[in-house]
Amino acid sequence: MNRRDFIKLSSCCLLGGTVCPRMQNPAWARQTGSNIIELEITDDVLINPGMGFETFHSFNGDDRNRWAENYPECSIAYFRFYWSKLEPQEGKYNFELIDSLLEKAQERGQDLALRFMPTSSADLTAGTPQWYMDKAKGYWYKKYNRRGWAPDHNDPYFLARQEELISAFGERYNGHKNIIRMDIGSVGFWGEWHMSHTEPAVPMISEENAVKIINMYLKYWDSIPLSMLIGYVPGLRYAVSKGTGWRADSLGDYGHFSDTWCHMFNSYPQNLEQAEAWEAWKRGPVAFEPPGTMHDLDEYVPAKGGGYEKMWDQALQWHGSAFNAKSKSIYTHQVPSIERFLRRCGYRFALNRIVLPKILSPGQRYLPVDMEIENTGVAPVYKNYIPAVKLTGDWGAVIMTSGARACQWLPGRHRVQEDMLLPDSLGTGNYVVSFGILDPSNHLPAIRLANKGADPEGWYPLGIVEKQS
Repeated sequence: MNRRDFIKLSSCCLLGGTVCPRMQNPAWARQTGSNIIELEITDDVLINPGMGFETFHSFNGDDRNRWAENYPECSIAYFRFYWSKLEPQEGKYNFELIDSLLEKAQERGQDLALRFMPTSSADLTAGTPQWYMDKAKGYWYKKYNRRGWAPDHNDPYFLARQEELISAFGERYNGHKNIIRMDIGSVGFWGEWHMSHTEPAVPMISEENAVKIINMYLKYWDSIPLSMLIGYVPGLRYAVSKGTGWRADSLGDYGHFSDTWCHMFNSYPQNLEQAEAWEAWKRGPVAFEPPGTMHDLDEYVPAKGGGYEKMWDQALQWHGSAFNAKSKSIYTHQVPSIERFLRRCGYRFALNRIVLPKILSPGQRYLPVDMEIENTGVAPVYKNYIPAVKLTGDWGAVIMTSGARACQWLPGRHRVQEDMLLPDSLGTGNYVVSFGILDPSNHLPAIRLANKGADPEGWYPLGIVEKQS
């Protein structure tokens, strides 16, 4: 690096940030021989892994989303599959279905969220595989004048086949770097843990067998963040006690299904209380979708729910990370409140300040780092992303990872003080110091900060440190 390039790079590194010789907090100001650097904050909506809106059975750039008016770019692509699609023949699993989606997700810069569904109330041909219907116990019913068949969720054969299904897909995909969440499905219509409005009433799974199903996901998908459906309280209570989050499929229902009852007032708060699930967001993701579409919400959210700001504020108070608007159009007047939600949902990390030495003396083995990270969102990130510092010089770059983990950063401020081991091969000269939060699977920057100044690779240049001879 010649002197001209060094001066130019030094100027670029500090653009948007400030080197502060004195700070009001004496704990920071006592640092001697160091630069105290603050990066400029941005108010932009951030598109980061595991948070924000979701595309539904589609990806960014697909016609479904390009034609959906005002639909935002998403980091999550959400797909739900009926059992009949996953296991069309007994013991023969359609892995290609998931493989093809993972390939496309990587092309579009998204991660997958998944749910497995055992049955549907739409018609006999959807949901449960025909081979299972031909040999297993089930129930005929009518729902809204449609004839249907549902499996007996308490049948030992049903439980055995679900364990085979969940374990087979778990063996192949558990811990996959591009699967960001798995719903605990496998019970009820659409995997939502209810058999509502059936005539005659289809029996629900027993609490004992519900625990068995939940344990299957906890065992075979233990490296993927899990969310339990909110509707079945005994199952919700057990799942969140084991570290899962939860999911509500009717956020904004202030009258979609009934004029005298709604999920927002008469179901969700009570279920969370009974299941002791208020703190579940600290361990597992909370996700939502509307009843119907965002257009449907316009019929009752303003009149009965007090407005969109109140709806989104409730989602934030429940520490929501993700929302599936089903890849349908959004009214323009709904956009401001959505963007306000997107600036708070999930996690939002800002590097408030970092203390770096000006000079590394000969023989110095460690780079002392003292920084404050603030999470101004409402939830943590649920994957073990790694804070890291990079030194870039004439000869190349070295990355030093932190012992801290971003998943530990709940909303609020977090101070990280650490001595990072310098490589023995580090020669004399000037080095650009950068900060990033890395994906553990490839050690590449994965999370955009609420700061300005990121380079094209996602690193945030901070300044120059000199290694003396």
